[in-house]
Amino acid sequence: MPHKFFISHFSGDKHIAELFANALRRITLEQIDPWFSSDSTGESGLKPGDIWFNQILAKITKSRAVVALLTPNSISRPWVYFESGIGQALKKCEVIPVCIGVKRDSILPPLGLYQCYQLNDYRSIVEFFTKLLSLFEIRFDEEMSKVVLEKLVSEISKISFDKLDKDEEPTKNIELILENLKSHIDKRFIEVLEKSVMPTYGTDKKIRLSDFVRSKSKLESHETKYSITFSVDFPKLKNKELFVEIWQSDSFQTLTNNLYFMLRDYIGAYKYLEEWVIVDPITKKHVIIREIADKIQASSIFLPNSKWKIIRLKKPYTALDSKPRL
Repeated sequence: MPHKFFISHFSGDKHIAELFANALRRITLEQIDPWFSSDSTGESGLKPGDIWFNQILAKITKSRAVVALLTPNSISRPWVYFESGIGQALKKCEVIPVCIGVKRDSILPPLGLYQCYQLNDYRSIVEFFTKLLSLFEIRFDEEMSKVVLEKLVSEISKISFDKLDKDEEPTKNIELILENLKSHIDKRFIEVLEKSVMPTYGTDKKIRLSDFVRSKSKLESHETKYSITFSVDFPKLKNKELFVEIWQSDSFQTLTNNLYFMLRDYIGAYKYLEEWVIVDPITKKHVIIREIADKIQASSIFLPNSKWKIIRLKKPYTALDSKPRL
């Protein structure tokens, strides 16, 4: 029997859930069977006549993990918090938030208390799949999975998050109801956290959630990775904004390789400074690094929370192209 886990998502992000589920099935050779409510294939998803709440509750209680897909569409949706809260209340179920189109470090509690992963960054995807498969005691083979993972990164990077049409926007009354529900869920989720996952100091007294959040913030300030933003000026690319994680050990070459995985349908391999270039949007200066790209630390150039731009080159870069900007 395949292992079970639950994908919590906003219905408008069905395409992302499908991409993720299909990649997981291929990588594990069908050893894991992810379930999400909008799935219309086979025996998965909600069916006509299903009592949706009962079905969702039943699927989560049988799952080893709840993966919460956090996007600009879902990050404020109460049901993602609600489903994650059910998972947290179960002893043998882990909650794993993943970010698509939002920064990992922008996720607030309660989901922000968990280790979050960027699903459009190749290295974060590898880290995430390693974590998820270990829950099911399945060995993750990156070399065997590389083609599937690179394709997943490329497809997710194409996704743009447009504002909902007016016909899709909830009325003010519904918005108020949902906000009240979300507030209630958040409070219940925090109570569960305080009762079940808050550490102790070796006494019967548990640490308050506020103390835990503050201590987590201190730990995060010493993390070895952080997110930066790239706006992409490619005419055929719908998603004009990419979030990339920078690790302290990354070289400039590592960064451009990661960007290539995201943009490989639009640029060639090892074509930096031939087909495309990174630009500082404030100074308008181009990041010109070639022969020593593997020797320069990315963190020395791309500071935390900084924003950059990627543009196409009309012709390969030459030294004379820098003259007007110097």
